[in-house]
Amino acid sequence: MKKIMLILGLATACLANLFAGETLQLKLVSDREVVLKGSPQEVVVKIDLSAIAGKKKTRRTPLNLAVVLDKSGSMTGAKLEKTKQAAMQLVDRLAPNDIFSLVIFSDHAEVLVSAQKVEDKDALKEKIQSIRADGSTALYSGVKLGADQIEEYLSSKRINRVILLSDGLANVGPSSPRELRRLGSQLAERGISVTTIGVGDDYNEDLMAALAEASDANYYYVKDTEKLPEIFAKELGEMLSVAARDVRIEIICPDGVQPLGFIGRAERFENQKASVNLSQFTTGQNRYLLLRCLVNGGKPEVARVKVNYTDELNGGTVQVADDVVKIRFTEDRDAADKSVNGAVVAQKEIMLTAVAKDAAMAQADAGNYKQAATILAAQGGALSRAYAAAPATVQIQLRSELDNISNFTNQFESGQYGSGSRKMMQSQSYNSRNSK
Repeated sequence: MKKIMLILGLATACLANLFAGETLQLKLVSDREVVLKGSPQEVVVKIDLSAIAGKKKTRRTPLNLAVVLDKSGSMTGAKLEKTKQAAMQLVDRLAPNDIFSLVIFSDHAEVLVSAQKVEDKDALKEKIQSIRADGSTALYSGVKLGADQIEEYLSSKRINRVILLSDGLANVGPSSPRELRRLGSQLAERGISVTTIGVGDDYNEDLMAALAEASDANYYYVKDTEKLPEIFAKELGEMLSVAARDVRIEIICPDGVQPLGFIGRAERFENQKASVNLSQFTTGQNRYLLLRCLVNGGKPEVARVKVNYTDELNGGTVQVADDVVKIRFTEDRDAADKSVNGAVVAQKEIMLTAVAKDAAMAQADAGNYKQAATILAAQGGALSRAYAAAPATVQIQLRSELDNISNFTNQFESGQYGSGSRKMMQSQSYNSRNSK
């Protein structure tokens, strides 16, 4: 009997090793497999991460959720009513073991529902229904107070999330994108992410995006308040289907390779090393980074990547995935040209389109609409060139980006670019740069 149990135990251990690292799959692909010798050349490496699809979670990770709602005077009417409806529908879908808190803010922030398990949904919804609009917008205080509620039950065994909704400019307390980004970074270090929902055309999109991006959460631009329940449902659905979280990506380039940085991201290399932290992956989700490197006919290795993450599909265990990307050198130009990967080149141009949109917005903010149009038109040309060599699946993305570029260029040239257009462009850029 002991021998049988030993064999079973070994078999179980082997199975555990077999599936370790499979929830989050890592793949490294360069934009060319063969590089010409003789002069430094740029190589773009796609660091592709995808969470396995179709595998059901053995347990539902409990939530620690703080909803932070703007109740300033501008929220009066349909905005507030739809917001309350969305929040109440969210409460209906929470489980008894989830933690819920509710913070409201106008001239100041206050806790309407302190952090607690979801045991009396009717009482929680009654609190939500009681919210009335008035006052200014103390957004920073609202987020900070929401995070304080999260701290009460902060745990690595829960998904710790603040959902912020606002329709106006932060005009009480800290109110710059830099200050909100710093707050988002501080919360991310404690394991708290902040999803932001901007409603209408009067809020500061740079501030809302900076806060979400710093904590690697979602950012939504909602022009139509009728869609608020849908947005809340989408956000909750993602939290309930988390496959991997606390994802840390470590990248090392060997001597002889000069890392130039990531396209569309701010992380920097020090001593040939860099790290990128991502909060979570839902089942079936794919996200990627694009690393630019300068190679010069040395060794074949371009970069080594290691990923550590908490595997929510395998009991919250810590898993590791790693890979290395290599190239070959040649004196045959035809061989180098034929090795170009059209899909990676196209995805590089999609990411560079996000960068171009940011640059165009900066020019437009300074009143240089002609220069903004020129930036987008130039990137449109690069997208068109990438289109011909891209596979059909990526061509769909390229066509969508080409249409967007054309639309915004026309708006700059015709003087029709306004607040709503800027928010749409900025939302597109955010989602592309963060693979959302």
